[in-house]
Amino acid sequence: MTLIEVMLALAILSVVLMGLGGLMFQAARHTRQSAAATYRGSALASAESWSRGLPWDNLPGSVGCVDSLTVGQMLYTRCADLVTDTPRFRQLRIVIAPIGALVAVPDTVMVDRSRFIPPSPFNVN
Repeated sequence: MTLIEVMLALAILSVVLMGLGGLMFQAARHTRQSAAATYRGSALASAESWSRGLPWDNLPGSVGCVDSLTVGQMLYTRCADLVTDTPRFRQLRIVIAPIGALVAVPDTVMVDRSRFIPPSPFNVN
């Protein structure tokens, strides 16, 4: 009788542990996806700040893709292209595409830049 009780307890324990294993696997997967999304957001903020720090005349020359950038544990590529280019307004589209172990959906940020033209000292109001 005791052997049957031990076997039954082990069977119940194995079912419970298998359920917990599946739950732990799902939690780990969601944590990894959340970390990738967080790193992607940091990469977007970094790319936006990079584009805002560029001088006005250097914006057309910064168009293109840069591989192997990192933020935290995420490796990504940054591609920038000029959407609108007028003498006083430029709009830059930056696409962040994660590569490597942390996988996330590519994301885009649009950066608007206006050229500051100082007022003429001869215009008197």
